[in-house]
Amino acid sequence: MIKLSSKISIALPLFVVWLITIAILTYRLNTLGAFASLGVTRCLEYVKDVGQADPSSIRLNQSYSQWALALNMTDPSNYIKTGLGFADGKGLNLKNISPADPNNKTYMPYYFQGPGTPIVIGAMIKLFGEQTVLPYFILVVCVHLLTAFLTCILASKFFKDRIYIFGSGLLSLLCPAVLDYNFGCGIFASEPLTAPFIVLSLIAMSNFWLALDESPYSYKRLVINALSFGGALGCAAYFRDIYSTFAAFSFLVLILFGLIRRTHFKQLILFVLIGSLVLSAVEYPWKKRNARYFGEFTMSGSSYCSSSLWYQVWFDYKESSKWSSHAAMGLGNYLAPEKSKEVLAVLGKNKQVGNRFAWKSFIEAIWAKPWQALCYKLGVYDTLWCGQRINAYIYLWCLLSTVSFLAFLWLTRFRFIPELWLFPLFLLCISPIAHYEHRYSQPFFLFITPITVMYLIQYYRNYRRPNCPSIGRQEFEENCSSRL
Repeated sequence: MIKLSSKISIALPLFVVWLITIAILTYRLNTLGAFASLGVTRCLEYVKDVGQADPSSIRLNQSYSQWALALNMTDPSNYIKTGLGFADGKGLNLKNISPADPNNKTYMPYYFQGPGTPIVIGAMIKLFGEQTVLPYFILVVCVHLLTAFLTCILASKFFKDRIYIFGSGLLSLLCPAVLDYNFGCGIFASEPLTAPFIVLSLIAMSNFWLALDESPYSYKRLVINALSFGGALGCAAYFRDIYSTFAAFSFLVLILFGLIRRTHFKQLILFVLIGSLVLSAVEYPWKKRNARYFGEFTMSGSSYCSSSLWYQVWFDYKESSKWSSHAAMGLGNYLAPEKSKEVLAVLGKNKQVGNRFAWKSFIEAIWAKPWQALCYKLGVYDTLWCGQRINAYIYLWCLLSTVSFLAFLWLTRFRFIPELWLFPLFLLCISPIAHYEHRYSQPFFLFITPITVMYLIQYYRNYRRPNCPSIGRQEFEENCSSRL
């Protein structure tokens, strides 16, 4: 447990650093508009050319409608438009404004993405008005600082020396890939608001895992941690439905670990059972709503991954590659474009039947062209772990962060630490079917690599000490006053 004085000595410097940083970010945004996000300039240029939008025109003193029009055709624009519909009392319905028709008064049901971000946007419009986005910007600023503080709490599970805890929080706070997107065109994306729920779930997982070897074992703590893990990821799924899949993946990995190691199986099963029940309970109201109005018991329309196997951004791989190198969307489309229209037509008529047909066709496409499929999918990892090669500094930061994680795995001899392993392992396992942009790996750089970087620094400082082994959580805790 961190003492109060230590908490203040960590939080206060982080707050000061953040005040200076946000002043710089605010100036950049008000000078460059959405093009302050250097990592997505290809996307913004494409939107400007095709969508009749002007991403460079946005400023913090402008209205939500102006931002929606300036970012037309992007996810943040759709979130804003849906938030406007929510603020107008139309529920989760997207307001059909566009650069060609900015005064459109019609609305359309929208559930392709999670409802969390539009609801927050709509609530902020209700509270502070529609004429300026500044209050929402301040909200995102506070949420990012909170995320850094929560990263410190996660780091405290591994380090007792506060300098390493502070270092983890600082690396999370100043992660260039995250600052570049979240405080440019991605202010209204789902990533900023999702982050606290993800790190809370990792803290709950860490608490559960550390308590497994305690004697006597506290089942009360197990229940609390399972409730926190399932509840946090359930809330995250309202912002990005992929975290519902991440929760299911985490439960599966824990069960497999228990079966393979044949240890703590009872506790693992109980954690999975409680966590999955809480997750289902949190998600049920929205899934029920979608089943009632859209005939699909799912968090959002994008939950149907079989569709993304065959659907292509603007239906043309060459066009999409102009703004997102190796976008890795529509692998089935890429391998068998002649089959794509048929698959999408069946999916459009009946999602359940179409889903089975899409998977069958996908397997057949890979079987027919395995080498092309492998080459296409390998191309995504550069974008996934390091971002688009547009800005050298952001790319280098992500590259070094990824290398630190690999070095950490090597030094710990691949000892399973779920709160650090699960998310990158999840990204690897879903990569054959997922569409990737670099922003999807934000939790990896926000919560995980800051800890592995600090571990390497600690290891380098301590490796000459004869009584300081370099591996293992328990050994490091006993010999180096650390959790690694």
